[in-house]
Amino acid sequence: MVPLLKQYVVNVGLATPEILNPGFKGELPPEVLPLFYAMMFGATLGGNGTLVGASSNIVAAGISELHGRRISFNTFLRYGIPVMVLQLITAALYVTVRFLI
Repeated sequence: MVPLLKQYVVNVGLATPEILNPGFKGELPPEVLPLFYAMMFGATLGGNGTLVGASSNIVAAGISELHGRRISFNTFLRYGIPVMVLQLITAALYVTVRFLI
């Protein structure tokens, strides 16, 4: 997703095309950092809501089943969705405080 976000930033005029070079070692403009943070938090925390959202969830469910405790998709949703929502709200508050205040 990073290359797509870099291309988007160039297309909307927030950064120069130099950031698209594979060997780019410079700094990104401060205006685009919230986009990268939001993408990072959304991609990593969004997968926590469902059983198939992250590979670690599938591994944990498999280990649990080996020990006689099956975790169904609906059971995971019942616990995963509230936790994911709280994590995303916390991440959104962090990005807001970090970059807008």
